[in-house]
Amino acid sequence: MPAEANYLTFTIGSYQFGLPAVDVLEINRSLEYTNIPQSAKSIRGILNLRGQLVPVIDMRHYLNIDMENLNSETTSIILNVGSQLVSLLVDRVGDIIFFEQSAFEPPPNNLSNTADEAIVGAYKLPNGLIIILDTKAFTRARSQEPSNMKNNLPATA
Repeated sequence: MPAEANYLTFTIGSYQFGLPAVDVLEINRSLEYTNIPQSAKSIRGILNLRGQLVPVIDMRHYLNIDMENLNSETTSIILNVGSQLVSLLVDRVGDIIFFEQSAFEPPPNNLSNTADEAIVGAYKLPNGLIIILDTKAFTRARSQEPSNMKNNLPATA
């Protein structure tokens, strides 16, 4: 169960998500990235962030959220997870919200494999839920790509 913490909120389609704010390095709207041939669908490409190559993860594909009502303008959330940087493409970034531990609910047992890996639980709001994601799942997913895909992705320092 996560401790009390601040979470950066964001939306993908009609879903609201949260990430530990402590892992967020920056938020940027206009980052250009380079596509990677034969990469997993969730890996949109890589970007050069001040000389460091950073994988770009399309969160719609990663979480298997339908592509209807796709916003043509996405926002990148750059995370610093351990010693690795990763960029998450999301529809819109919200606020930083403080949640108390007592409001946390664990996830149900019947989630898909990708969702099960990334979702640690949710916080109840008056008008819905904020689904909390594990930032470490994004670096684990990258290291667990099939071997023919992993070789196409450049290391990030």
